[in-house]
Amino acid sequence: MTRRHQQRRKSAGRHTTGRQAAMALVGAAILAGAGMGASTAVQAQSAAAVQDQPHDFDIPSQPLVGAINAFSAATGWNTGFAAGLDAGVVSPGVRGRLDSEQALRRLLAGTGLTYRLTGPRAVMLEALPTTPDGATQLDPLTVDAGRQSTARGAVQGIVATHSVTASKTDTPIMLTPQAVSVVTRDQMDMQGSTTVSQALRYTPGVISQYGDVDLRVDWFTVRGFTPGRYLDGLRLPFGARGYSQPRIEPYGLERIEALKGPASVLYGQNAPGGLLNMTSKRPTAESLNEIELGTGSYDRRQLAGDFSGAMDDDRRLLYRLTVLGRQADTEYDYVEEDKIFVAPAFTWAGDDTTVTILSQYQKIRSEGGGGAPALPAVGTLYPHPDGYIPTSRFVGEPDYDLFTNEQWMLGYEVEHRLDDVWTFSHSLRYADVDTDTRRVQGYALSDQTLYRYAWAFPETSRTVTLDTRTEAKFETGPVGHDLLMGVDLQYERSQFDETQLTLAAPIDIFDPVYVGGITVPPVGTAIDQTRRQTGVYAQNLMSFGGWHLMLGGRYDHAEAKTDTNGAVVRQNDHAFTGRAGVVYAFDNGLAPYVSYTTSFQPLGGSNLEGEPLEPTKGRQAEIGLRYQPTGYASMITVSAYHLVQQNVATSTSGAAYIQTGEVEVKGLEVEAHAELGDGYRAIASYAYSDSEITETLRDAQRGNQLAFVPRNTASLWLDKSFEDGFAEGLGLGAGVRYIGHLYGDLNNDFKSPGVTLFDAGVRFDLGRLSPDAAGASLAVNATNLLDERYVSTCLSATGCYWGPGRAVTAAIKYRW
Repeated sequence: MTRRHQQRRKSAGRHTTGRQAAMALVGAAILAGAGMGASTAVQAQSAAAVQDQPHDFDIPSQPLVGAINAFSAATGWNTGFAAGLDAGVVSPGVRGRLDSEQALRRLLAGTGLTYRLTGPRAVMLEALPTTPDGATQLDPLTVDAGRQSTARGAVQGIVATHSVTASKTDTPIMLTPQAVSVVTRDQMDMQGSTTVSQALRYTPGVISQYGDVDLRVDWFTVRGFTPGRYLDGLRLPFGARGYSQPRIEPYGLERIEALKGPASVLYGQNAPGGLLNMTSKRPTAESLNEIELGTGSYDRRQLAGDFSGAMDDDRRLLYRLTVLGRQADTEYDYVEEDKIFVAPAFTWAGDDTTVTILSQYQKIRSEGGGGAPALPAVGTLYPHPDGYIPTSRFVGEPDYDLFTNEQWMLGYEVEHRLDDVWTFSHSLRYADVDTDTRRVQGYALSDQTLYRYAWAFPETSRTVTLDTRTEAKFETGPVGHDLLMGVDLQYERSQFDETQLTLAAPIDIFDPVYVGGITVPPVGTAIDQTRRQTGVYAQNLMSFGGWHLMLGGRYDHAEAKTDTNGAVVRQNDHAFTGRAGVVYAFDNGLAPYVSYTTSFQPLGGSNLEGEPLEPTKGRQAEIGLRYQPTGYASMITVSAYHLVQQNVATSTSGAAYIQTGEVEVKGLEVEAHAELGDGYRAIASYAYSDSEITETLRDAQRGNQLAFVPRNTASLWLDKSFEDGFAEGLGLGAGVRYIGHLYGDLNNDFKSPGVTLFDAGVRFDLGRLSPDAAGASLAVNATNLLDERYVSTCLSATGCYWGPGRAVTAAIKYRW
C-alpha cells in the first residue's frame, strides 16, 4: 500500500507543471470572458437604460398566480388580470438575465394569454383573441438573436417540446412519428452530470456499455446497437477502429438528443438502433456570465466559465466563450485525468441571414491508460477463493500505461431566409482527433497470478462534413407542407497502428508489485483508411387538420479504401433508405403515431471469394403514443417497436466472413418528463428489450441475446425546489436506477447480474441568504449513493469491469 501511494505521488509530481499550466490557461480564458462580458454589459445598459434594466430571473414552472407574483417582485411591475382568467393556467417559468418584457413573454408562452401595456411599469393580462371559426389567434413570435430555433437553443426546464434531430427541421416532438429523447441543460445541471454517459443514465433504451468508467470515449448502445454520434447535426470522427472518437464535454452542450430506430433517411450510414446528436452552446443576445469552482471525490478540482452576450448595441454580433479545466484522480489506482476544454463561438444575426461559427479545443492526459482496468471474471463476476478483487485494483504498469487525446473542431452554420416560403441552410465542420493509448492487460489468471501483455494502439482521424438543405413551408389547399431537400457529404481519413503483444511480468492480483521497464512494442498492424459518403435526401411533413404525415427518402453512395499492412480493400456501396410515419394530434394532448423506417451500414472485410461485404440493412416498425397535458409543461411517451438487422457478418476460421446473420430486437419504452408545479419535477423511464440472434453460422449463438442489451431497465428522478418558507432557495433531488442483467458477449458466457443504484442532489441559492450573495449557488451531487459494488459488464474471462462506485461532486457557481 505504501509503495503504491509513493508511486502515485511521484507520478503526480512529474506533471504538476503541466497541470498548473492547464489550469492557468483556463483561468486566463475565464478572466478574458468575464472582461468581455463586463464590457458588453456596460454597452447594453447604456442602450437600454431609457426602457428597462435587465433582471436575473429564476422562476420555475408553476400556476400563473405564483409566477406573476415572482415576476412582480423581481421587476417592480404591476400586473393585473380579470378574475378567473388564471383558472387552470400553468406558466412554463423563465430563467436567465432578461429585460422585463422579454421575461413576461416567456412566462406567458403557451398559456393562451397575452398582455397589454397600461403604463410605464404596468400591464394587464388578457386572453388571446380568437378567429371567426373559434381557433385561438397566436400572438407574434419573438425570436431572440442567437437562438436559431426552439429546437437548437436552450430549453427552460426539463421538458423539450421541439427537436431538430428527428427531422432536420424545427419540428414539435408531438408531431414526430419516431421516438426521440431529449436531455436538456437544466436536467444535466439538476442531476450533476459530468459526462455524456451520466447525462443519459435516465434515458430509456440507451445503455452505457462500460458504466461510465472510461475517460477516453463514451461507449453506448441504443436499442441494442452502437449509435452514430453527431454534434450539431454533423457526424463526429470515428476512426478505423473507433479509438479516435472525440470525447465530448457536457459543460459545452445545450442539450443531448437520442433518436431511436433507423435514421439513415436523413443521415446516411448508421446502425439501426438510432443515433445521438449533441447541441453545442451558442451565443445569446442576453448577457450571460458564469464562473464555477468544483471539487469532489478522488481529489477532483475543476474550474469552469461560460460567458455570452452582444458585442454591439444592435445585438447583431454575439459571442460565447465556454472553458473548463479539470484535474482528478479516479477510483482506480494510478489512473488520473488532466483536461482542458475551450470553446469560442460567434454569431452574426442579420435581418434574413444568420451566421454562427462554432469551435472547440480539448486536450486530455490520463496516466493509467484512461479507463477502468480489465479484470478476471474470477474475483469479480465469480468469487475467488481469496475473496473479490478490490474495485480500485490496477493491473497495468504505472510507468507505461497512458492515454492522451488532443482534438479540435472548427465549423460554421449559415441560415438565410429567401422569402416567406423558402429558407436555405448550410453547415460545415472540420475535426481533427489524435489519440494514443498504451496499456498492460491480463490474459490469464492462475490461482492469484495474473499473466499480462503490453500493447499500444494510437489512432488519428481527420474529417470534413457538410450538409446543405432548403426548407419550404407552404400550403396546397387545406394541406400544409414542410418540405425539406438536401445533400450532405462526409470525408474521413484515419490511421491506426496496433503494436504486437509483448509479454509483461505477471503480478499477484491481490498483492501486485509493479516492476516497470516496459517499452512500446513494434507495430504489428498498420491501417490507413479513407471513407467518403454522399447523400441526397428529401422529406415532406404534410398536415391536414389533426393528421400529420411524414414521408422521406434518401439515396447514398459510400466509398471506402482500407490499406492494412499493404493489402488494399476497396468498397463501393449504394443504398436507398426511407421513412413513412403518421401522427394524429387530438385536442386533448394525445398524439398516437405509427412509422416504418430503414437503414444501411457498410461493413469492413471480405467474403470467402475475396469480395467486399455487402452493407447491413435494418428496418423498424414502431407504434407510439405521446401525451402533453394542456396547461402543464410535461410530456409522456410510450413506444413499441420491432427492429431487424440483416446481412450480419460472421467470421470464419480464416480472415473471411460469411453474411448469413440476422438479429432482431423487440421492445417497449416509456418515458416521462414533467414540471408538476409548486417546484416539483419528475423524470421516469422504463425499457423492455427482447434481443435475439435469429440467424448465424454459429449454432451455439442462435437464440442468444445481443451484448449490452439488458432485458429490463427502469429509472425515476424526483426533484423539489422550495420557493418560500423556511427552506426558501433549497432544492432537493433523488433518483433510483435499475439495470437488468446483461451479457458482454454473443456467446452469452458472461452474464452481469442486475443492479439497483441510487443518486441524489442538493442545491441552494445563496442569494436567498443575503442580497450581497445574489447570483451565487451551491450544488452537491452523488452517484451510486450507497456505494453498491457490481460488475457493469464482462466481455471475456479477463475482460470484466467494476461499475463506478460512489462519487460526490460539489460546485459553487456565480452568475451575473
